Amino acid sequence: MRQVTSRQGLRTPTLHSSTGPAARASRLDRPLSGWWCALGWLAATGVFFGLVLALGGANPTDSPESTFTTLAIGHGQLACAYPPGDASALPALISPLYPLLAGAVEAVTGIGHTYAFPSQSALGPGCSTAMQHALLYGSAAILRIGYLGWVALLAGLVALLRACGRGRCVWEPVTLLIVAALPSVLMTLTNAFHPQDMLAMGLALGGLAGARRGSWIWAGSLLGLAITSQQFALLVLVPLLVIVPHNRRIRFAGAAAVAAAFVVVPLVVITSGRALRWAVLGSGTGAPDASTLIAKFPIHGPIVLESRMLPIALSIVLAWWAVRRLGPAVLEPIPLVSLVATSLGLRLVFEDHMLGYYPMAMVVSLVTLSVVRGRFSPYMVAWLGFVALGYYPLPWGFSPLTYEIAPWVRQILILSSGIVLAVGPLTSAALATNPFRHFGGGTFLSPRRHEGTGSALNDPHDGLALGLGDSGGRGSAGYLEQSPSGH
Repeated sequence: MRQVTSRQGLRTPTLHSSTGPAARASRLDRPLSGWWCALGWLAATGVFFGLVLALGGANPTDSPESTFTTLAIGHGQLACAYPPGDASALPALISPLYPLLAGAVEAVTGIGHTYAFPSQSALGPGCSTAMQHALLYGSAAILRIGYLGWVALLAGLVALLRACGRGRCVWEPVTLLIVAALPSVLMTLTNAFHPQDMLAMGLALGGLAGARRGSWIWAGSLLGLAITSQQFALLVLVPLLVIVPHNRRIRFAGAAAVAAAFVVVPLVVITSGRALRWAVLGSGTGAPDASTLIAKFPIHGPIVLESRMLPIALSIVLAWWAVRRLGPAVLEPIPLVSLVATSLGLRLVFEDHMLGYYPMAMVVSLVTLSVVRGRFSPYMVAWLGFVALGYYPLPWGFSPLTYEIAPWVRQILILSSGIVLAVGPLTSAALATNPFRHFGGGTFLSPRRHEGTGSALNDPHDGLALGLGDSGGRGSAGYLEQSPSGH
């Protein structure tokens, strides 16, 4: 601890050391010019591209789910973009937003035009034989378009950081560099070809930024688009629908519905209704892994609906409880990001597979939560390493943890700790805040602004809010103040 000499010659400790957490936070809060921010974006993009290429580039596994539809759109064969066939047969197809964007890029740039796409006659009457051609395009050069998913994720992160008061300072490039190197983010391309996950997460983060700024039409529009890229975006949209101010709810929900319909309805009409099934359920409708946690539940028949509806139902309950406790303060940065991170974590609890790119959305949201709080706790760092070791497969090779421990055990170990990390700041705020104002005496809610974040809620806990960390008996410090009467 740095010391200063008083007039009496005694050495007195100052409040902060020059190398302690407060000093480090101060350095990270230093503002950056627009040029330095742009350099940070380029550096993070270079890290992402470089690591993906070092790990072998985009993996064509699962690419037929998107490349055939992309090529059909790029070649003007929209009617066959979602061909008829057995919905349970491979390849499955994905929601339409990414294929539409990638198809537009392919048409403009000519990427993929070197591959002979089937003629209308070869696709058969009513596209009856189109599915036979889908597997032929798994290794096409069009996979390079998938890197644009990172651009969407980067843009969403920047928008949310700036809406939460952590943008345009050193925190911004540091956060982007961390996210660019996360294994679960890299594995959206290196483990299997799922750029639509990054696209959806980027749009969802942009929607959260809109909610933070009170731009509910923008928030709804971006989240509506996110759902048409990957359905896990519902776990961001639904909690927001619960906590949105009453006089903005119709505007928010209407914008989301219009944006989703703008993407889905034309394709549904052009494909004679075939695109609707993939737009609603996406590609994750295959046979479940019998060793996952939800497979142990006494559920008969397909479990895809249960694995998706249960986390949505729980996220509604959590959002309802949070808004009851916090009121409008639930839209402050820390409670808001904590709520969304928890909601995305619930998806993994009920997921019927454990693949390396699955935790991407939860991991990114937890990293964002740590940045909004202003520090990375040791628990968070340890958990990120646990996720990298526990989800199959590691991008760099063999991991005994993923082969010798049953998936349902790993789900319990990894996700229970992850959800505690995610929900901790929300429960800390909700349980420490008196939901009622008492005028004329007693205590009343008088939140102070969170230093560096623009949040009206301080986060008094350095560790976890549920029994771990540095609460130090400060349960309501920063949330409740005494009234002027002194009671």
